Amino acid sequence: MVSRLVTILCLHPVAAQMAVSQQPDSAARTTSHGAYTVEQARSGATIFKEICANCHTPARFRDSTFLRSWKGRSVRDLFELVRTQMPLDNPGGLRRAEYADVLAYIFELNGLPPGDSTLPSDDSGLRRIRIDK
Repeated sequence: MVSRLVTILCLHPVAAQMAVSQQPDSAARTTSHGAYTVEQARSGATIFKEICANCHTPARFRDSTFLRSWKGRSVRDLFELVRTQMPLDNPGGLRRAEYADVLAYIFELNGLPPGDSTLPSDDSGLRRIRIDK
């Protein structure tokens, strides 16, 4: 397949563009198609109650304006904002997996459906997931 694609690229740029654009991006995910698991959201709810609820209410993150402001961006963008600024008294003080769990809970609060795969906590995995609601 790779050598055939290279041949197409060299011989006909329009056909090459069509071949590339028709390749499915199996790694891409969206928040409306199950970017977290139920178990992960439960863990995130616990962390939120123990740490985040000292300053924030769940209702603050349940507002449709909240997710709309992130629409089209990667989950990594939101993850990094939360990781570098929260908790206020200890920014970056949680493990990356804990931040991912909290985001899973926030997605659940917003009615986004769970899926079969956990929300990753690594940068490359987070970049492959788009916030689409």
